[in-house]
This record gives sequence, C-alpha cells and structure tokens, in this order.
Amino acid sequence: MAIGRISGPLLKSDLLRNGVDLAFETDLLYLDVTNRRIGVRTTSPQYALDVAGVARVSDLEITNNVFNVGNVTLNGNTNSITTTAQEFTVTTADSVLIGNRVEVGDLEINSNFIENRNTNDDLFIRANGTGNINIEGNTNITGNLHATGNITADGDIQIGDADTDNIVINAEIASDIIPDANDLYSIGTATKRWSTAYLNNTYVDTLQTNDIDFGDLDLVSRPGNILYVSSQGADTQTGTHPQDPVRSIEKALTLATAGDTIYIYPGDYNETFPLVVPAGVTIRGQSLRSVTITPDSTTQSEDAFHLNGETTVEEVTIKNYYFDSGNNKGYAFRFAPNFTVTERSPYIRNVTVITKGTVTSSDDPLGYDAGDAGAGVYLDGSVATTSSREAAMLFHSCTFICPGARVLRATNGARVEWLNSFTYYADRGIDAFDGTAGLKGSGKTRIKVSGLTGNPSAGETLSLHDANGASVASGTIGSRDGNYFFIDGKVTGFVTTPSRAKKTISAKGNAALGAISTIGTESLYLLGSTDYLETISQPDFGFGTGDFQIEFFVNLDAIDAVQTLFDFRAGSATDNALHLYVGSDNKLYLDNGTTNIVNPTNVLNDSAWYHIAVSRVSGSLRMFVDGTLVATTANTTDFGTTKPFKFGTDYSLTSFLTAKIDELRIQKGAGATSLTTPTAALPGTLNTVLLLHFDGDVGSIIMDDDDTFTQDVRFSGGGTATNITLNDLSDFGAEIRSIASANVYGQYGVYGDGPGVVMYLIGQNLAYIGAGKDNSNDVSSVVQSNEVVKANNANVYYSTVDHKGDFRVGDLFRVDQSTGNVQFTNAEFLFNNNQGITFTDGSNTTIIDGTKVQTGNVKFSGNTVESVSGALNLDASTGIINLQDNVNITGNLDVAGNITIGGNITIGDDATDSIQIGGRIDSNLIPATDDTYTIGSDTLNWSEFHVGKMLVDTLEINDNYIQTNASNGDINLSANGTGKIVIDNIQFADNTISNASGDIVLSPSSQIVTVTGTGSLVLPKGTTAQRPSTPETGMIRYNTESGVFEAYDGAWTNLGGVYDADRDTYITPELTPGADDDTLRFYAGGVLVADVSQERFNVARIEVDDIAIHGSVLETTTTNQDLELRANGSGTISIENFSFNGSTITNLVDGEVTTLRQQGTGYFKLEGTGGFVIPVGTNDNRHPTPETGMMRYNSIEDRVEIYDVSNNWVSVAGATGAVTYNDAEEIAIQLALTI
Repeated sequence: MAIGRISGPLLKSDLLRNGVDLAFETDLLYLDVTNRRIGVRTTSPQYALDVAGVARVSDLEITNNVFNVGNVTLNGNTNSITTTAQEFTVTTADSVLIGNRVEVGDLEINSNFIENRNTNDDLFIRANGTGNINIEGNTNITGNLHATGNITADGDIQIGDADTDNIVINAEIASDIIPDANDLYSIGTATKRWSTAYLNNTYVDTLQTNDIDFGDLDLVSRPGNILYVSSQGADTQTGTHPQDPVRSIEKALTLATAGDTIYIYPGDYNETFPLVVPAGVTIRGQSLRSVTITPDSTTQSEDAFHLNGETTVEEVTIKNYYFDSGNNKGYAFRFAPNFTVTERSPYIRNVTVITKGTVTSSDDPLGYDAGDAGAGVYLDGSVATTSSREAAMLFHSCTFICPGARVLRATNGARVEWLNSFTYYADRGIDAFDGTAGLKGSGKTRIKVSGLTGNPSAGETLSLHDANGASVASGTIGSRDGNYFFIDGKVTGFVTTPSRAKKTISAKGNAALGAISTIGTESLYLLGSTDYLETISQPDFGFGTGDFQIEFFVNLDAIDAVQTLFDFRAGSATDNALHLYVGSDNKLYLDNGTTNIVNPTNVLNDSAWYHIAVSRVSGSLRMFVDGTLVATTANTTDFGTTKPFKFGTDYSLTSFLTAKIDELRIQKGAGATSLTTPTAALPGTLNTVLLLHFDGDVGSIIMDDDDTFTQDVRFSGGGTATNITLNDLSDFGAEIRSIASANVYGQYGVYGDGPGVVMYLIGQNLAYIGAGKDNSNDVSSVVQSNEVVKANNANVYYSTVDHKGDFRVGDLFRVDQSTGNVQFTNAEFLFNNNQGITFTDGSNTTIIDGTKVQTGNVKFSGNTVESVSGALNLDASTGIINLQDNVNITGNLDVAGNITIGGNITIGDDATDSIQIGGRIDSNLIPATDDTYTIGSDTLNWSEFHVGKMLVDTLEINDNYIQTNASNGDINLSANGTGKIVIDNIQFADNTISNASGDIVLSPSSQIVTVTGTGSLVLPKGTTAQRPSTPETGMIRYNTESGVFEAYDGAWTNLGGVYDADRDTYITPELTPGADDDTLRFYAGGVLVADVSQERFNVARIEVDDIAIHGSVLETTTTNQDLELRANGSGTISIENFSFNGSTITNLVDGEVTTLRQQGTGYFKLEGTGGFVIPVGTNDNRHPTPETGMMRYNSIEDRVEIYDVSNNWVSVAGATGAVTYNDAEEIAIQLALTI
C-alpha cells in the first residue's frame, strides 16, 4: 500500500513516543500523547476521541453505564437520557420516533394523547420565535377554544352545526365581508333581522345612495369596485372609499382590474405618461372641465393613454404634452401593446385634448409652426393580437386642439367610429393611410373573382394581365374560400373591373347596319354624302399627353377624293386633335389639326377588310395595319381634356367616307406596342371608353356601346377568371365612420391615402380648411381642394358643409348656399319617378319626366327643342345666345341684328347656290391659307376690280405706279404664248422692244442713255440708198456699202445715226410673215412702236388708282397722267428678257443679242444733248461671234471700231482713215520736231 507522510520523531520500541505527539497527514489522524487523546481531522482533540465531522459505525457498544455526548448523558442505570441544555432534540431519518410513552417534564406523550400529568394545569404548545405550530389533518375540539392572539384559517370555516348555536363577536371586524358567490347568501332573515346597520354607502342593484337618501341609510348599486382618485388623496391609501382616495391615476390603474371604475375628483393631475388602462377598466372624471391630466416633466413627449380592450375614458381634459416625430410618440390615445378586444372596443367620451408647440409667439400663440404640438390619436391595427375580435376605438363628443399636428391617424386595419367630435388647427384632421404589416401584423390581400374556370388552390400564383398580356399584379394564394382568394401580405396592382356609362352614338344620314361583316353578323355601312357617326364632347376623348388606342376594321369602296375615317377636332381645322383620313392615293394620313404626323406608304385596296390601329404609349405614337407596324414617331402632343368624336367625316362635315366599318374600340390610358389582327369580337378592357361591335338588325341605326369588361385573370395551375369583383386591402388601410363632426382651421380636413382606406363622413363640417393657424375667418385663405383629399385610390364617401354653409355630397354634387345653385360635376342626375316632376309657382308650370322637359310652350324631348304653341324664341339677358357644336338649320335663317361667328363658315353646299351681299363689307377679307384660294375662275370673271392699292406677292400697284416691295426685287412682265407686253405703244416680246405706231423715244432726265455690257451694240445697217429720206440730227446707222457707221448731223457722216427725221421710221429686222420674228420693231406716227416678242400682256381690265389694265392695254385713266414702272431699292423692272433699273436697260439673257430694228425707211433717234456711250472694252472683250456692223470702243487701241464686211475690226474712219490717239500723239511729236 502507499505510505503517506508521517511527521514527528521516529518511533521507538513498543511505539513509545516519550511525550511527543504523532500526526498522520497533518490532521487525518492525530495522537495527542500528552493528554492521551485521539483526533480525527483535528490536531487539537478535546475528548478522548474527537472526530471533526461525521463518524459512521455499524455497531456502537458502550460498556460504561453512563455515556456523555456533549450536553447529553445516556444513563444506563436509570434508563434515561438527560441534558444540561434547555432543549433536547431527537431526530430520525424519517422524522418518526417510535415508542410507547414519552414524558418531558409534566408533559406525557402516551399512545395518541398528549397531556399534562398535573391535574387542572394548562397544556402549552409553543413555537420558537415567530414560528408557527402546524397541525396536519382535521382537528376536533370537544371543549372550548380560547385564543388570546390571532386566528387565521386558510381554508373554509364552518361555525356552528345548528341554528341554535350562537356566535358572539366582542372584537371589531377589520376586513371586508364578502360572500363567495354573488347574490346567493343573506345577512339576516325575514324573521331574524339585525337591529341597526351603520353603513357609509350601500349598493343595492342599481340603487345608489348618492341619488336617494333613505333616512340614515345610503343605498348604492355597483357592478364592480370603484377606485377613487383625488388631488387631496395619497397613494398609500386604498382608494376603495370616497374618504380614502389615492392621489394619482397611475396608482389607481395598478389597483384596478376588469370591471372596476376609476372615479376622478376635480383637480389637476400630473401623471407619468403613458397611463396604461387594463382591460375592462373605466376612467371617469367628475366632469370634463374640472379634471385636467398633464404629463410630469420626464414624460412630456410620451403618449397619454394606452388602452386595452373593453376600456373607457370619459369626462377628462388632457393637456401640455408634445409630439416626438422621431419616435412617433406624443398622442393622447393609442392601442396598448398586445391589444386584445374580447367583447367591445375602447370608448372615449366627452374628452378634450389641448396641446401647443414648444415655440410660440404673438403671431403664433399656439405654436402651430413648431410642428411638435401633441397629436391626437394613433391607431395601428398591427399591434392587435391574433385572438382580438378587432382593432377599433370609438370617440364620442371629443375635441382636439392640436396645432399643426395630425389628430386622428389610423392604419393597418384599424377601425374608428368618430361621433360628434371636433379638430382645430390640425395639419390633418382625419388621416387614414395604408400600412405594410396589416391587421394583427399579418394582413392579407383579399381577391374575389367571377367567371372562374378550373379549381385553383393554395400555393398557386394568382396574376392579372393587361391587354398586351403583360402581368401587372401577382401573388401566391395562401387560402381560398369559394371565389375569395387570400394572399399573405400587401399586393398592389390588382384592380376590380370598373363600370362606365354607355355612350350615346348618333347615326347621321343613312348610316345603318348592313349584312356584310368581318367579325360578328353585321357591320356599319357608310355610303358617303351625309353618312357618319358622332358623339358629344366628353372627357373620355380628351387624351391629354397620356396613352391611348383607337382601332377598327374598314372595308373601303372606290377612293376618288380625301375621305375621313375619324376626327376628334372641335370646331377648328387647327385644333390639337387627331384626324385620320384616306387620301386620293389610297394611303393613310394621320394629322394633328392640319399638321401631318405619320403617312405610311401602304396602299389600301378597295373592297378588302383592313384592321387599322393608332396608339400612343409613353410618348411614342404608332400605326398598325393588319397587326404590322407601318409607322412610328415620337409624340407628346397635348390632345386636350374634352373632345368630340366623329367617325366617317371630319369636323366640318365636308369629307365623307364610303366604306363598311366593324369592331370599333377606343381606349384611354393604355395602348399597344405590338398587335395581331383580331379574329374575334374585341373585348372591353379596363381602359375602354367606347366599344362598338355593329351587330344587330340589318338597317338598324342603333349603335350599342358595349360597356361590359373582361379582365385577363390567370392561375398558375391553369385556371382563369374573367373579372376581379373585389380587391380588398382593408387589412392595411383603415375604416373611419364619422357622423356630425367638424374640422376647423388647419391645413387639411380629411386625408385618405391608399386603396385600403375607406372613410364614411356624414354631415362633416369643414371650416376654413387650408388657413393653417389663421383663425381670422378670411375666406381668401381657404383651400377648398384641401377639404377632402383622396390620394392613391383612397375611398372617401362624404357629405360636408363648409365655412359658407355650402353642401357637398362626394366630389360630384354641390349646393351653393349663398346662391342656391345646385351643381353636378361630370355625373348624371337620376330621378326615378314614373310620374315625373312638376314645378309650378301657381301660374307657370314646368314638367320633367323620362321623355321630355316642358316649360310653358317650350318642350325639350330627345334631341328636339320645339314650341307646342307659337314661335320659339331664344332670348338671353346678356344679349348673347351660345350654340355649342354643329347647328343645322333646314329652313331659312333671318337675322335682324348682327352675326358673329367664331368658328369656320361654310356657305352653300353646291355650285348652284348663290350668295347676295346687299350691305357693305366693313372689314378686311383675308384667306385662311396663304396662296391657296382664287377670286373668280377661268370661266367666271368679276366684271371690274376697284381697289385703292393692289399687292400681288411683292408687286404693288398704287396710284399710277407699279413697283415691287421686295428689297432689290425685280418686276417681271411676261406675256402668254406669242402675245406681247405693250406699254402705251411700246411692245415687248422676248428680247425685242417695238413700236407698231411710231418711233421709240428714250428721253432720260439726265439726257444720257447708257447701254452697258462688254459685248456690242448692233445698230441699223443698209446701203446708202437705204438711208432715211428725211434724216434727223443724231441719227446713226451702219452703212453696208462703206462698211462704216454713219451719223446724221445735218449731213450723213461716218458714224451716222438711225433716226428718221419725222420720227415715222421704225427699226425691224424681220418683216416677212412666217419668219423667225424675234426682232424689235419700232413704229412712228401713231403706228405700232415696238414688237418685242410673240407674247402679250393680256388682262380684261384692272384699275388701280389712275392705272387701268383692260384687254391688252395698261394705261392711266387720267388724261395726260404719266404711267410709271418703278422697282424697289436696287430691284429692276423686267419686261420679257429686259430689266429696267433707274436709267439702265439690261438684257437678262446671258449672251443674248439686244436688237433694235427699224421698219422700212425708219431709223433710230436718240435725243438729248449729252452723249451716246457705246460698249467699251479691250481686244479680249470683243464678241466671240461678231456681226457685220458691230461697233464698240477699243480701250487698248483707243478708237471706235466696227466689224466690217471683210470680217475685220476696223476704225469707224475706214481701214486706212482711222487715226488713234497714239497716232495723233506721234504725228504731233513729229510735227513739233519738224517745226
């Protein structure tokens, strides 16, 4: 075995220690040799054997008769166990001591008795200290029981076993006496009554001593406990008695349980917010004005009350708390966490809430602009537990003055009943909005469908698709109940099938249904002339800048002119509206007003069906023919808010369609980016505003607008549905029912945001909404659009009265109290009464029924206004009668006064119609389109045209002037065919100026005639014998015999002239009929002066001031009055190929020869005392193809030269007679040298 450490000297023989102790493992076993003691786990044993701890032995034998264990002595001689201590405890493992008899002093325990052995001595059983004496099991006392202390019985107590037993109570009862069952036990009997009852309050059913004083007896009935709160009370008191109230509401709430009422005496109560009201507890102030509750300084930005189910708060005023926007705290009321309603929702009655912002001023005493005034109510249905019946609260006769705050806020399935309650200065008086968590934190989207096929189940996907097949909303089905499908969470995009009113379509002319169709059984026949369809102006056809689509089938007859398919224009050709028509080239044209948008190249054949569609999606306009995109362009034009619609003609009823039409559909707010040709009847969609199938009886003029809708609803398992009839998001919004309540001042009255919101407001007063903090009742500060706001498809149904007393029912009906006017906005007024309505003042009667309106002798029936007796008079107090849209008058129109027509005028529909104007025209006559229309025709000319001034393009004829207004513009006169331009006796034809009756005289005021150019001037030529018989001074001609120019200055000299002495001679290069007559002819003596070309200036007669043009004559009407042709600025007057500019005549044809030609013995005469300038140039400037007789001045050789018969340029003095300047200079020098 192992040997441990042994301390001390080594052992001697026989284990002698010689007075030295021996220790094993220090204190495991210790031998005290000196005192002869053994210690176990101790080094200082006090006894012969001293064991520190527990010693266990199987058998213990003590040989001495007396054995001491501590203070206990076991004495075998006396068979006793004694102790010197005051107490002796005997214990066993099972707490049972077995023996026949035990004596302790005078106490003997023998069998089942414990008794005192001394006669007549008391028996005491006493616990130690504050300990108790516990007696297990039943205890029977056959004698009397006397207790000097207290007796407490935890179980039931039965006193007496017969009615002969008596109970004597000498002490006072210090507790309530409450029966263990309600309304079961009695105090006293009919034959044994208590003598006198001294009670402060007694409650007997509904009888209360506060109401009735019955002598010295007060009777009070109470269903539960009343806890009293007083500003003079103390929280250490019970609160259960009016004379023992607690000080704080908070303390009372800790004492209250379901069924209790906390009654608050008048006073100001500064509490720790929030005050959490347990379920079933009522807080009732003595009166609204006398009980005020405010927060302590540490909880000023907390909520005032958190309410559980079945709670009530009434008759109190809450003040002086603030809103914490960061934590959304600071409301008067909200649901408590884990809110649960088992029987009824919380009830708030006769409560006033008054708050203000932290920053105030004289202009803003309530702190409206601070934005942190305490708010009113915040009800979030997501905090309700799954076991709660609802998440609701009822307010009755409550007032909230919360400047700049949102008073009543509700979301996530919360429901509010708001009765006779008021808000003042609120940012939003009532504010309901969609949340995300939903009711009880697990909101569901509820969808109901119709036209269901298949058997969809949980786990499938439910989806809605648009007209193009694209999914617009989808969600996973969580559960199903019949046609109801529940989707976990909030799913947006689902919409119910809308309803719309049928449109009245008028068939005009002979428009009717025919037997030939492409889809269905019939189609619309339009035979041209007067056949078309139309509807009145309405918002559905005002596409604005949004999306739209118009589509139909058409089968065209022969196209021989422009034919309109549809037109949305309102009374003006340039109106911003769509006009689709087929041109005479059988192509489609889509215009905005008169401006073309698209013009595809597709040609539409006659007698063939085509599906045509025009759509705009996201600013892109498209045209489809038989499902093929044929044109596209960017387009964001605003097409207005309200438009008429015509099919088969244009707005002015001038362009009619000859065709068959089938399946016409118009959609607003949606369009297609791709299409296929329909093979079945077009369905109604969510965006359809007009749908005509053109099916019915052949010859019928009834065009039925199909107002049914079909939606594309799909289930991933293969099922489908035709319509969504319910899209319920109420789990995420709020339901508010308000009756006889008011919102006064502030920014918004009622604000709903989201499709899950439903509000019913009956008799709501909305006074000075939009005024904010301004309470001056200034009507100019009112923003009426802020009274009721419905954002994001919120549902708000209301009847309201505003600050003026004007009454409204929803958005469509309004009664103006100040004027009595009743206004319906974009809605039909339906009055179901078979007898109609009769209005009468005793003498005048107006009858309105389903077929007519008749007032006096005037009857309105269908589309007819007629007089049942006498003439029909239209009279306006303002003197103005406005007739909207088109007006057709089949009889005569006799207007005694003036006519003012703001739109277009079409007078006459046939060329045989005539117009007579007996009055004078008192305005300008201006055509609608520039350079388009004609006055008169080729066969019907106006007799005379009398004007003060005429402007033809840039040509102005005024007084006796013809001039151009264009800067530096030319005046061009051009004859037709072989005609000539004749000015007085001067004729212009091509490049020829002639006078058929005399000479051509150029008489410039400067006395200078200039012929410019670098070519040459061809003068008359002939032999000497051909000279004029009576020459005049200044004549010049080319002598073909001498080969020189010759002039006449009293005698013919070289460089002669061409003038006849008596001016009867004219120049003409050709006189033979049939020749190429392109030459100028000049005649004198009253005969034709000039024949310029074969064209003539031809006009019947035009008079402009003093100028008359008639037949082929342009003349002045005043005797001896000059006729002037004058160009503007640097412009020229062009006559055939000649340009006249100032004193310059220019041949406008490049390289063309300008010819002056005499006739017979005539000649050319240039008058004046100045000079005649002939062409000047160098040798290089000579004409490339000169003619004999050409003359020019050679600036190089310094001589006048002519082109002779020898085809040479020679001096005018002859081949040898010419002396140039250089020759003369050289001769002079030689002469000087010689001299």
